[in-house]
Amino acid sequence: MKNTAIRRGIRSLAGLAVSAFFVAVYAQAAQLEPPKSLGALELAHALRGKIALQAIDRLHGKGLAATDAYVAHYERNGLVAMLYVSRPVRASMTVTQIEKMAAGIRAGKTPFSHLKSSERNGTTVYSALGEGRIHYFYRQDADAIWLAADPAVAKEAVDALLQRTP
Repeated sequence: MKNTAIRRGIRSLAGLAVSAFFVAVYAQAAQLEPPKSLGALELAHALRGKIALQAIDRLHGKGLAATDAYVAHYERNGLVAMLYVSRPVRASMTVTQIEKMAAGIRAGKTPFSHLKSSERNGTTVYSALGEGRIHYFYRQDADAIWLAADPAVAKEAVDALLQRTP
């Protein structure tokens, strides 16, 4: 009788732990939502979840170990910015991904050049030129952020992103 009560208690605790895990994962995924605007640029459309992960994987030419992502397209008066955000399986992977991107650009293994880095609000933000746009990439909490923007709106767009509260 006593063992049965203990087993029921353990099953209840295990059930609560599993439920808490799924609620935490769902809450974290629900937070990964593109901003409605980047400065004066308005969100035109976005891909989310698995479709966004596939789009980002195609850009890298390989699969990234990510749990969630979005790809957002912003416009104003013909000016464009694209925002790519992915959440790796482990938060520690984000630092590695950002460092690999910077190392690839430094080594000339990408279509990007003129890599620079700066500290902005306690965040190391990398910038590069390529494909007619200014590109910024950095880590925000567990997320890897990449912004590709037309030069006329690039500074405004990255400033808007960096001012957002995660």
